[in-house]
Amino acid sequence: MNSSSISRAVAVMLAMTAMGAHAQVTITGAIDTSLETVNTGDPGGKRTNVSGNTATGSRVVFSTREDLGGGLSAFARFELGLRSDTGDMLPGANGFLGRTTIVGIESRAWGQVSMGRTGTPLVPFLNQTDFGSIGYYGNNGSISQNIDARVSNGIFYQSPAMGGLTLRAMASAPQNATAPLDLNSMRGVGAYYSKGKLNLAAAHQTKVTRTATGTNLAIDDQTETGIGGRYNFGWVTVNAGLYKIEQVSPIASRDRAIPSNNTSSYWLGAVFPMGKAGRLGLQMGETKGDQKVAGLDPKGTTMAAYYNHSLSKRTSLYVNYARVDNNAASMVSLIPAAYYARLRPAVNGSDPSAFALGIIHTF
Repeated sequence: MNSSSISRAVAVMLAMTAMGAHAQVTITGAIDTSLETVNTGDPGGKRTNVSGNTATGSRVVFSTREDLGGGLSAFARFELGLRSDTGDMLPGANGFLGRTTIVGIESRAWGQVSMGRTGTPLVPFLNQTDFGSIGYYGNNGSISQNIDARVSNGIFYQSPAMGGLTLRAMASAPQNATAPLDLNSMRGVGAYYSKGKLNLAAAHQTKVTRTATGTNLAIDDQTETGIGGRYNFGWVTVNAGLYKIEQVSPIASRDRAIPSNNTSSYWLGAVFPMGKAGRLGLQMGETKGDQKVAGLDPKGTTMAAYYNHSLSKRTSLYVNYARVDNNAASMVSLIPAAYYARLRPAVNGSDPSAFALGIIHTF
């Protein structure tokens, strides 16, 4: 961890300590570290190393809530994302407090409104339709590939539960000082139903994206839509989902995994309880593009499995294996809970794979 990261982390700790003198601050989190053998599928792409954030995101979460009376409360939440293998902050946009930094007001009758940076409406959809809550290699975030999972400068609304139904809405404020002023702004909605053994989820969001490179500043809406659910039969919990992204950005700036203006994907999974302490998760999915390469439609098929064994309420061990079979037009990557750690092939037809042995401790 560099000195700048250390300074910022210390500043956050001091600020939260000062806040604690006036309000109760709850500190929770998780640490996930594993020994992994991974392979991009390209020549020389195999390596063995200690990694982090395979089954869940390592993080320290600070949260506080104040009762304002009359059914109202104020709340704030900060999530410090970590690389448990190096002790450093997460790279990229999710670094430092980039996982979540929100403050808001909640009403028991009308729901909550918050502002800042947090997950888009597609994140709860992913959580409710995946075999590992967007965790492990081979999760549905990996199968769908292109999801915008977090947004900054946002205003977020979440309704109270209404007979098992919860609604969400989000809009991000434009921040560009030059044209196009609303580039990268987002808006989205989601609906989530949870009652008894049944969970259903649907979400739709748009992002203002450039349609060209160079001096052409034309923009259009990129759209993402997902729908799915899960059902607990007792002896097995089955999950399934569908996702589609309509992309408008130039090919050179899109995810190179799937040459496509319209990428579609689906997944089907099952989680089996194994005694009182274990669970076995299986999942497969397919990712397709609509731009032919050498006469082929690009397609990647993902297959994944994990076994998690709880040692206590807060500590568990896991083993995870996953693989993507790409056709000769595709380079679909393999992604664990940590999106930055994706195994990205460099050659069409390469088949990435991963095997991990890890431990998770929550606090």
